[in-house]
Amino acid sequence: MAFLRQFSRSFQAISSVSIFDFSIRFLLVFLPFSSFISVFLTYKIGIPGSSFIKEIIFWVAILALIYSYIKSYISDKKYVFRLGYLDYFIIFYILLMLWITVFTTGIRGMVFWGRYDFAFLIIFLVAYHGYPLLQKPISYYLKIFLISSGSMLFLSWLLKWPLQEDILLYFWYSGNPSNWDFWWAPPIFHGIDGANVRRFQWLLDGPNTMWAFLIIFTGILTYFTRFRKDWYFVIALVVIWLLGMVFYTYSRSAMIGVILAFLIVIFMSLRSLWQLYRFQLISVFLILAFLMGIVWVFYYDRWIAIVGRAGSTKGHAERMIVGAHRVMENPLGQWLGSAGPAYRHVIDISNNPIDMTELDRFYIPESWYIQQFIEGWYLGGIVFLIIILSLFGLLICVHPILGALFAGVGVMNLFLHTFESSVVSLLLFLIIGIILGHRKYAKK
Repeated sequence: MAFLRQFSRSFQAISSVSIFDFSIRFLLVFLPFSSFISVFLTYKIGIPGSSFIKEIIFWVAILALIYSYIKSYISDKKYVFRLGYLDYFIIFYILLMLWITVFTTGIRGMVFWGRYDFAFLIIFLVAYHGYPLLQKPISYYLKIFLISSGSMLFLSWLLKWPLQEDILLYFWYSGNPSNWDFWWAPPIFHGIDGANVRRFQWLLDGPNTMWAFLIIFTGILTYFTRFRKDWYFVIALVVIWLLGMVFYTYSRSAMIGVILAFLIVIFMSLRSLWQLYRFQLISVFLILAFLMGIVWVFYYDRWIAIVGRAGSTKGHAERMIVGAHRVMENPLGQWLGSAGPAYRHVIDISNNPIDMTELDRFYIPESWYIQQFIEGWYLGGIVFLIIILSLFGLLICVHPILGALFAGVGVMNLFLHTFESSVVSLLLFLIIGIILGHRKYAKK
């Protein structure tokens, strides 16, 4: 009987609160490596459904959060969380998209496309309102993110330059460079026509995903170390190293995002930064100017090929125009899965005589925001923009660096489907949910 009582006490100690806390920690550790682990388990080991590990843990966190709040309400007769205007916009947006889809592609569209379109908004709400259930200070979770993500980035750098991407073949990545196949593992690297380059992506599924991840990591790192003046020189060197890796993704949208992020930080805090860290700022700008000069002198021809990319630019523009026409032709919207890279999950293309290139040209608008207007009416697109701008405003109020990193990733979605990558979207919205949750609930 004594053993049973001890076991009962031990079992009760594993509460919904601790389960929720463990789920958040697990996601912060797992997500940076999720693409690599998914490819290895699915194609090398042969375990089906491996890509859904993060979603399973995600649902564990959701259920633990719901149970904790219900239990709290039953015992205290009051709600612990407080909904604000942002919550109502997110809930309205999700319900609107589901309502549209239930009359078209039904459950299949909601399951498969909800995973891409708004899973990151749900994880934001979970982290945001689940903050009171976290058992450690906010710095603890930021450290977990930085250690896990930093380890992934260092390993990626180490295995790209001292070694070669061919090692990925042993982990069952595709051996066809730049030949991305929706139904197969990502290629070992992507190249650029007319330029003999291997774009930096390593443990992630593409160079655009990598650059967005680098922006997020750089922003959180500088935010975390903002009060540690003795670290500033080292952090500046790390940031330059990270921006160097951004360059090696050879992403033009990355360049735009980085420039925008820097402009936001400079505009919001240049005066105070100049007064406090004049020498450090001058040093960083001189080093960056020197490195850009070296790149320009030694990589001029390659740089022109990378930036020009007439074929790529034309393709992006054509798809965005097609997407804009679809919005105007269907102002009441279509449904979840009617646009974007994962349309193949929802739309039956097995007997379609149209070439896959033409299908992609029609279904992939090369802009996340155009995609929202195609799927969710003008109303759905406008509400989504309100959500993004509201998050930007809240993050700017916390710190300019956080607003800058969010804007940098957000502007990339003008030209790509960045949020379609669960590594980027889930991790970004999870971490900003924790930060904004701290701002909302910490004093309570």
